[in-house]
Amino acid sequence: MCGICGIFNVQLEPLAHGDRIDRMSARIRHRGPDSEGKFQLPHVALAIRRLSIIDLQTGDQPLANETGEITLVFNGEIYNYRELRAGLMKRGHHFDTHSDGEVIVHLYEELGPDCLGELNGMFAIALWDNRAKRLLLARDRAGEKPLYYWRGGQTLVFASEIKSLLEYPGISRAMDLTALTYYFSYGYFPGPRSVFAEIKKLPAAHRMVVEGGNTRIDAYWRPQDYLRSPEQAPLTRRQEAECVEELAVRLRQATQSRLVSDVPLGVFLSGGIDSSTIVAIMSELTPGNVNTFSVNFPEKTFNEEAYSTLVAKRFRTQHHVLTADQASMQQALLTLANHLDEPVADPAVIPTYMISRFAREHIKVALSGEGSDELFGGYPTYLGARLAEYYLRLPGVLRRQVFARLARLLPVSSTAVPLGLFLRRFLSHAEKSPAERHQIWFGMFTPTELDHLFSPAWTGPQPPSRDIFLPLSHVLEGVRCDETVSQMLYLDFRLYLEDNLLVKIDRASMACSLELRTPFLDHRLIEFAEGLPGSLKVRGFQLKYILKKAVERWLPPEIVYRQKRGFSVPIASWMRNELRPLVEETLSEGKLQRQGLFNVAFVRRLLKEHWAGNADHRKTLWTLFCFQLWYDRWAAGD
Repeated sequence: MCGICGIFNVQLEPLAHGDRIDRMSARIRHRGPDSEGKFQLPHVALAIRRLSIIDLQTGDQPLANETGEITLVFNGEIYNYRELRAGLMKRGHHFDTHSDGEVIVHLYEELGPDCLGELNGMFAIALWDNRAKRLLLARDRAGEKPLYYWRGGQTLVFASEIKSLLEYPGISRAMDLTALTYYFSYGYFPGPRSVFAEIKKLPAAHRMVVEGGNTRIDAYWRPQDYLRSPEQAPLTRRQEAECVEELAVRLRQATQSRLVSDVPLGVFLSGGIDSSTIVAIMSELTPGNVNTFSVNFPEKTFNEEAYSTLVAKRFRTQHHVLTADQASMQQALLTLANHLDEPVADPAVIPTYMISRFAREHIKVALSGEGSDELFGGYPTYLGARLAEYYLRLPGVLRRQVFARLARLLPVSSTAVPLGLFLRRFLSHAEKSPAERHQIWFGMFTPTELDHLFSPAWTGPQPPSRDIFLPLSHVLEGVRCDETVSQMLYLDFRLYLEDNLLVKIDRASMACSLELRTPFLDHRLIEFAEGLPGSLKVRGFQLKYILKKAVERWLPPEIVYRQKRGFSVPIASWMRNELRPLVEETLSEGKLQRQGLFNVAFVRRLLKEHWAGNADHRKTLWTLFCFQLWYDRWAAGD
């Protein structure tokens, strides 16, 4: 796990600011404090900050082939590197190290940019081919490892994090106002946009090839190629049983492949089905040698200690527990403000950072359960899609009068699963298209709220909600799914997972120099899951049906069939109580008026209603609060 950056003149002319590569590299030292390396020619510069995980002695980067004509820096891990290395050696390739990165170099010698299809891993790659005068940039299939870039004239600049790019002269900090409306609607920035208008993300499963003055960006892998189509027949009981068995085998293979390491490993354990499954498999593969890490909250409805303790005792792990009170969470939040160079509205980034920092005292690599919900149907919104089908069969007068009145009577709650908030959103937007209502249920500001958020001086899209569903249509273009739930799952895999969850865990863990691996995102497991019918994922009103069937052999029923909680944070009550002074200061009327972006009266109304307990505005206020923390630190410059 590392951080990479580079500068390239696409016309192969001398770099105007080649000396900035050192400052760019230093800016991401937290991603790789163990060593640093650099490769430089007059027209190209590559740099690496390394976190040593595999081949501690000889694996420093940059890495090159036998002739020195091909040079690589990369961030991530290649889990099948041993098998690839053995095949390459049989075909006459010579290796100077035992690292996984050197395998990429020799595969490229044989296959060129098509070598990416042979890699099983998480990675962001920058490779210079001096023979072809070609630069190759690429990201892994799910998007676990980030890569941002900026193009100005003949200069291409790229890096693992935006803060590294901002060390290069001439890159504007002007915000992308369309992307900003996406952030307030989604809670994150759907790619390829970023918060800054001039900075883009290379999408997951894509490569950029720069050669002969031309730049080409294309996908080398497409998850939609594996989706089950509407024409395919339903599975029989025998086929269903076979799928359950195959899923168990693939889960074990995916977890085992992610245990390759020359340093200690552990697991982030919440006590939910995903992390508990990883613990169970690891305990089978490395009995008596599993470290588990959990975060507990004092608030009863958010505390999952009973479940994580049950799993830890069952599998006899070396269990480590961190208790997160409000004071420590607030300090972590303020520390994160210096790392998050894009706003992140997911409050789970705070405990993710805290558990990463805590685990780093014991281990250097941790496994986590991200990806399972998007592949196997773990979110309550998928049940909302099912409910909407029945709800829309009711007479219109019943929906408008009886259920609209019911929505207004639902109680306000600060719990981890706020039923009132969920039901009000469901009833208010159930009649929209499946993709749009799913986004609103899952998202932050509703379209109506978004149109009230910005000030009269707003120069972005008019109205602000005008184009907020475009990312959905772009993702779904040409995609055919067997049913609505499958479509929702695909959207969440391509958007929510890639641009929110994986951004969150990468920034939070790498801020602590900790590598995080996600077995559920093994591309072989993804391809298998995409080919399953939606009815095997959400069966009636049971979420993760097939996953639960597959892991019953490993886990007790109270873990398999418990209510989903997620990495919830008690932000609703905190913003009314302990966190209120910081929220009030950050969103003060005077500050917002000077900034000029937001409708101050609307923001004050949200705050007053939430503080009084008359409404649950946790989503909107937290999204706004996180943006303002980011703005104060990053928008105006260092």
